[in-house]
Amino acid sequence: MLDLCYRFFEYLNLQKIRYCHWKSNGHLNEALNGKTDLDILVHRDDKEKFAKAIEAFPIKRIITPRMKKFPGLEDYLGFDEKTGCLIHLHVHYKLVLGQKFIKNHHLPIEEIFFHHLTKPNILFLPCPEAELLILIIRAHMKVGVVDLVKQLINDLINRPATPFPRQIEEEFDNLISHSDFIKMVDILKQFNLPLPERIFTDFITDFTKRKLKFSTIVKNMRQIFLSLQGFKRQNSMIVYVKYFYRYFSTLPFIRKFIKENLFTVTGTGKTFSVVGADGSGKSTLIEDLEKWLSWRLSVVTYYHGIPKTVLKNFIPFIIRQFNKLKLGVVSLLIDGLYMIYLAKRRHKISLLSKKDNLSGKIVLTDRFPLKEFNKMPEPMDGPQLFKNTSIVNRFFSKIELNYYDKIMYPDRIFILQADINELRKRKKDLPFDYHKMKADAVNNVKADTHNFLVDASRPYSDVLLDLKKNIWELIP
Repeated sequence: MLDLCYRFFEYLNLQKIRYCHWKSNGHLNEALNGKTDLDILVHRDDKEKFAKAIEAFPIKRIITPRMKKFPGLEDYLGFDEKTGCLIHLHVHYKLVLGQKFIKNHHLPIEEIFFHHLTKPNILFLPCPEAELLILIIRAHMKVGVVDLVKQLINDLINRPATPFPRQIEEEFDNLISHSDFIKMVDILKQFNLPLPERIFTDFITDFTKRKLKFSTIVKNMRQIFLSLQGFKRQNSMIVYVKYFYRYFSTLPFIRKFIKENLFTVTGTGKTFSVVGADGSGKSTLIEDLEKWLSWRLSVVTYYHGIPKTVLKNFIPFIIRQFNKLKLGVVSLLIDGLYMIYLAKRRHKISLLSKKDNLSGKIVLTDRFPLKEFNKMPEPMDGPQLFKNTSIVNRFFSKIELNYYDKIMYPDRIFILQADINELRKRKKDLPFDYHKMKADAVNNVKADTHNFLVDASRPYSDVLLDLKKNIWELIP
């Protein structure tokens, strides 16, 4: 498991905080290695102690999307400093479950649950019998219309099947094989839920023999929902409005029009930019950082460079043609308007970044126009017109510089510095002098409140981990 997970759960144990990883324990190894979520149930009387324990580790609260919120749930993101991996903690203070998307039932059996824990390794887990009982209820509640139709078709063609996902089937097989059914019935009585014993015993028998039928599943579902009506969190129709909204928003032909909100940071988000000469790895770093953060957080990326559209090659072509016709004034006019367009676009990106930050999103940008680059013979991604003193350029230059002056700096700019010889090993398709000019400009940037200097000549994995650690420190 990740070092962070080991230290965190060991600390909870030493502090005698009552908790357990209450579901999907067949895939616990993946969760402990940051590949899926950790679902932790914390005893309500230990909530404050758990909150203090969180503060002792690189674990931060994140904001749950509105459609995924329900009472007794908090979300946290943790950072493993050795590997750079993230962990996602779903922290539950109530056993809330139900249909997909809405989870409208609270089973007040937490106290009994905590009386039936095991500790096969460093984590406390529910005993197999208690987990199996809850899984049977959860699985039936989450069966959808499409699942039932598939089950009916399988019955008609006499094909053994279940309406559950493969992962749930594996959990059932594992829990059934490790359960004492006399103990399971005893725990069911302790739960004191208005559910008949036969639902569980008959289901286990049919599932084990792979003889589940459409009629049995529907009967079990009806019995479970009717029996647990008194445990609903909400009885209004708004619950089902939410369900149908979430359901239809997941359909392929609708999903592309509705962007699902991910988790956001508490307070204001941050903007990070990566700057470096060709061969420093900036584009790859942006891609990997986006993949890393967007595993659970809302992340937006922007490109400050010249947009890769038809204009990128068309404008220089048009300018060359007018120069050939000795219409230099027209060339300057076109060039000036294009430079203003680029300046306005870069200013707009800074405004969009700020807006995204205010909504709790993390922003990553590539090729931020550093003011230090304005001294270059050919400035990178910055104002260009002030170098030419013609009347047309002086007029346009004021407008261009005005846009650049209003661009807001990111919270942190990672300056990837490396010797030109190292960069040439990675990138050889640029003229040497031009490449060296870029490398020298980047290497001459000094560290300040915005600029963070990074030795990009190191192995890529070291550079990436360095950036991850720096970003994590600034995430609120």
